Amino acid sequence: MASTPGSDGKSKVPVPAHFSCPVSMELMVDPVMVVTGHTYDRPFIQRWLESGNKTCPVTGIKLRSLELTPNFALRMAIQDWATANGIVLNTSSLTSVMEKAVVNTAGEGEEGAAGGCSSVPHSVIEGHDEIVWAVEATARHLFSASADKTIRVWDTTTRRCLHVLEEHTRPVLSLAVSERHAKLFSGSYDCSIRVWDLNTYRRVKSLHGHTDAVRALAVCGDVLFSGSYDSTVRAFDINTLKPLKVLEGHTEPVRTLAVLAGKLFSGSYDKTVRVWDTVSLESLAVLEGHTDAVRALTASPVEECNYVFSGSDDATVRVWDANSFNCVAVFDGHADNVRVLTADSKHLYSGSWDKTIRVWDMRTLQCVKVLEGHVEAVLALTVMRSHLISGSYDTTVRFWNTESFTCVGKFEGHEDAVRVLTSTGEDAETVYSGSYDGSIGFWSTPVPATGAPNAAPAPAASATASLSDAMSSLNVGGPPAAAS
Repeated sequence: MASTPGSDGKSKVPVPAHFSCPVSMELMVDPVMVVTGHTYDRPFIQRWLESGNKTCPVTGIKLRSLELTPNFALRMAIQDWATANGIVLNTSSLTSVMEKAVVNTAGEGEEGAAGGCSSVPHSVIEGHDEIVWAVEATARHLFSASADKTIRVWDTTTRRCLHVLEEHTRPVLSLAVSERHAKLFSGSYDCSIRVWDLNTYRRVKSLHGHTDAVRALAVCGDVLFSGSYDSTVRAFDINTLKPLKVLEGHTEPVRTLAVLAGKLFSGSYDKTVRVWDTVSLESLAVLEGHTDAVRALTASPVEECNYVFSGSDDATVRVWDANSFNCVAVFDGHADNVRVLTADSKHLYSGSWDKTIRVWDMRTLQCVKVLEGHVEAVLALTVMRSHLISGSYDTTVRFWNTESFTCVGKFEGHEDAVRVLTSTGEDAETVYSGSYDGSIGFWSTPVPATGAPNAAPAPAASATASLSDAMSSLNVGGPPAAAS
């Protein structure tokens, strides 16, 4: 029977067998159940799964799902027992919602996948009841918008949901944050924009005027811009929250917005990109050339590369000079719709329905690499610390090193398509994902397991030994013991 130090720090208190983790043989603090019904302490079962094991440690049965469900009844019983015996538990990081285990399967028989990497903690947490359509992040908070009509506010350190904002009457499709104004904006199928105070998380005002879904939001200076399926763009004063102007010209739904050098670019299903002055709110140009709907826009973050990029259902990416409005290049190569674009200081990345990601040099405007690995459409892209992160209909999140262009992490955790990704920029330490299954993913950079300069610190020797011994006793690495 396991034992733990009593209140005097010396005497050992025997731990009831059902309070002990079958892997660590120690008192559980955060008991969670796998789908077989067996309960384990969360840090140990997560480490077991992240090591590549996909079986229940006790039974050896393959897990049909990697979900970890908090065992609240057992947790409460353990806490009551600990209190009665003068034992102090560290409960600072207890799970508050269902959390799914995450497995890095990079290198499992994949050509070009970089093996030998261990992962720093990741998690996929259930929160929304339906598709997550948008995610936005600040240094301290993540905001997620869903078809369940809500916006959730997450603490990025504890990964706990702090607030659920419920006022929209139909799915929430778009988000924008202005930290300078301490405001969050949400656009919905209910044709409205809700304005939320970032300090109190109370609704400040509802902005109306659109006659169809608000699909895109962008902030420039003191102006909020909204793009809608009603084919218009509207401008609102962020300080007064009063409407400024309706920007008309598109003939089909406005799908995407981007801001660069005092100009707003709007992409539409009418196959055009329109340019607007963000101060005068006058139309500056209509950029034509695409032969199908424009679904994605992104602006170069590099000052000397004054480009806006547009991705279309015509399978091309067009490069527009933000000053002259001329098309300076057309990127061909994708075999299907270009669904998503993102950029860092060196490259533009385009994700397509053809299951690939193409890498384009920001300065030479040439394709330098085609990233293959996803087995379904690429729906989401973002960047962080020398990595590109991609999300796909195949339910995985992949990490690509932007120096070698190798896949250094393939993570399974979401149970449906990864619809959206976000980070706080190229220097971000964490990336966030939203899925069709309503879950939210928190991801950190995979690091080499051996003594690389940026390798994560190894676990404490005692913890490692404990896990190793427990795995050995459970016959890890070999077939499960035959039933008697």
